[in-house]
Amino acid sequence: MSCKITLIGAGSVVFAKNLIGDVLQFPELSDATICLMDIDPARLKVAEVMTRKMIAALKVKAKVVATLDRREAVRGARYVICTIQVGGYKPGTVIDFEIPRKYGLLQTIGDTLGIGGIFRALRTIPAINAVARDIAEVGAPGCLLLNYTNPMAMNCMGVERAVGIPHVGLCHSVQGTSQMLANFARLPYEDVSYLVAGINHMAFFLKFEYKGQDAYPLLFSLLEDPEFKQEKVRMEMMRRTGYFVTESSEHQSEYVPYFIHHGKKVIDQFDIPIDEYLRRCEAIIGTWEKTEAELLGTDAKTGIAIRPQTHEYGSYIIHSSQTNKPRVVYGNVPNRGLIDNLPAHACVEVPCLVDGQGIQPTHIGNLPPQLAAICRTNVNVQDLTVEAALTGKREHIYHAAMLDPHTATVLPLDKIWALCDDLIEAHQKVGLLGAFAPTIPNTGKALKGTGDRIVAEARVRPSTKKGFVQAEVVAKNPRPKAVTVALSVQALPFAGTGEAGKAITVTLALPAGKSVRKDVALPYPGDAKAGLRIVLESKSKLASTDLFLRDGLSRPRTVLQGSAKEGAPFEVRLSGFPAAEGTIGRKGDRIALRVAVDDSKITPDSRPWEGSCLELFFAAGDGEPVQQFFVVPQPGAKKALLLDRTLKPLPAAQSAIRCAPSKKGAGYEVEVEIPFKAAGLDPKAGNFLFDIYARLTALGDAHSGGSGSLSGHFESHVDSSYSALVETGAAE
Repeated sequence: MSCKITLIGAGSVVFAKNLIGDVLQFPELSDATICLMDIDPARLKVAEVMTRKMIAALKVKAKVVATLDRREAVRGARYVICTIQVGGYKPGTVIDFEIPRKYGLLQTIGDTLGIGGIFRALRTIPAINAVARDIAEVGAPGCLLLNYTNPMAMNCMGVERAVGIPHVGLCHSVQGTSQMLANFARLPYEDVSYLVAGINHMAFFLKFEYKGQDAYPLLFSLLEDPEFKQEKVRMEMMRRTGYFVTESSEHQSEYVPYFIHHGKKVIDQFDIPIDEYLRRCEAIIGTWEKTEAELLGTDAKTGIAIRPQTHEYGSYIIHSSQTNKPRVVYGNVPNRGLIDNLPAHACVEVPCLVDGQGIQPTHIGNLPPQLAAICRTNVNVQDLTVEAALTGKREHIYHAAMLDPHTATVLPLDKIWALCDDLIEAHQKVGLLGAFAPTIPNTGKALKGTGDRIVAEARVRPSTKKGFVQAEVVAKNPRPKAVTVALSVQALPFAGTGEAGKAITVTLALPAGKSVRKDVALPYPGDAKAGLRIVLESKSKLASTDLFLRDGLSRPRTVLQGSAKEGAPFEVRLSGFPAAEGTIGRKGDRIALRVAVDDSKITPDSRPWEGSCLELFFAAGDGEPVQQFFVVPQPGAKKALLLDRTLKPLPAAQSAIRCAPSKKGAGYEVEVEIPFKAAGLDPKAGNFLFDIYARLTALGDAHSGGSGSLSGHFESHVDSSYSALVETGAAE
């Protein structure tokens, strides 16, 4: 029954020794060909010598082959066991810990979820998928990939989506935790039964029984035992969720937002060892020479100690598959109708029957809803990380980090983005990550087709030349290469009726990363004050994803008419809702303005346009200077300030202002009188140009604030042609 069993990452010699020893102690597998592969020649040599000594010590007929060529190692293999660590302790793991620590993000293990797990997956998924592709192309028919490499769920999801070969992810947390719980409850392990399901490292003991009896009461009684101080994080999670989780407290503290984030007091309360994985790695490295000597013996004649078979599932899966002897193991497999309330694309950990037919997962149904919900918070991160690894879309790295339960409780979004940028750069610098498609800087949006699109727009400008309209065409090229854009520019009536102007062609040479502006005089036979649209069309051979065109728009001038006594009524709307309404007229040689504003959270600011305020603009006519004023209500709405463009208060002798809370509810009402001369107007004029911007902190009880404009534009402060015309009649 000889078969080829390949270990990828055989340089992990301690783990490899256990796996190889487990396999060779089955008589049916004792004549297997053990193929060892690693990228480190020295480590590979140690693994080869160790395996030969094991074969000799067990007196079996197995053969051993060692190679640095991964594809040759996989060729003809019936089983491929993956135990790689891409990037190793240095630089990979060190980067995963040191850079997040600078941002105040602490970790314990950092290999499954969290920012460390995300980046370990990004550098590991391409490597495991390369193994999977080799299996698909040169492995024996039905070759099974047995993956031991973390982050387990993300690696398995990557294999399933990208290659789709038979595979299973293997962990020892179910076996280890079930034995631990039996010890906690002081029950003989052989009389304990259990059912576990969820996702890797966060599966839950749905049943924990002793001779058919629910043994959970024994575990819950430990919560009240002051002498019991083990697995504090996992015991607390059992207290709150009702179920015990499979992986260690160190791991669990990183998968949920309830522990590390809350500071030293909570960290000490639950005995959470920060940077624990670094210490473990350093301890292993520090004892490597001693470990190597124990594995190899002090000389060539020395034998090697063979331990009894471990509880690792790998050898049992191979044995059952080869002999058709049925066994139940816990495996990480695609969620094909296994756990109904977890996503179908997730990788789930469930009991699996193994026999000559291979891996046959068990249908679980629904997890308790609180457990499914917690698992989904982790699946979200896994899903987005795999998406980033498989598509090369950088934005999904940010998205994964922003949804990570631990990272999101520590860092605001801008720091998450900066942290990811630093980690990407550090990984790429040492060759652990390839290139990712760029995003618009500081966003989660892909650059291509959005942030790198050339944007061209037209703007209407005042024109005194009869039969023409003055326009400005502006184009910005965010790309690293210069480009030339040809545009058709045409003036059309605002309402679509009337005679259109003749189109002209404008050519713009756009340097890399620069903007270009060009003034053009467009033929237009109509009345520009009745409103018009400047339409742009591409004359270049550019796709729609390369060029975005925005028309220029000049709405018909608003005309406010009213009696000298009552003034002219007006309304300013925000997001379709009334934001301010009032009247404007004259009172002798003064402009009289009354406005009721629906601002339910008055928030003044030293920069008035960034808080609650009204901005007023006056001009004698088109092309004339614009005078600007700010009306700034104070909290409580019993007082308001009237400021000029320089933010200096107008002298009381030159103005009058009254403010009171709104009679209709939240907001305020103001009455303002400004001398015509202070506004740059002739007191005897029968009309003038006016615009008002209403800036609100909050609109009503449920809407955020914003800015509304009477004219529909926000350029009246620089161009009077956008303002409304107020007709109140000349002064008597």
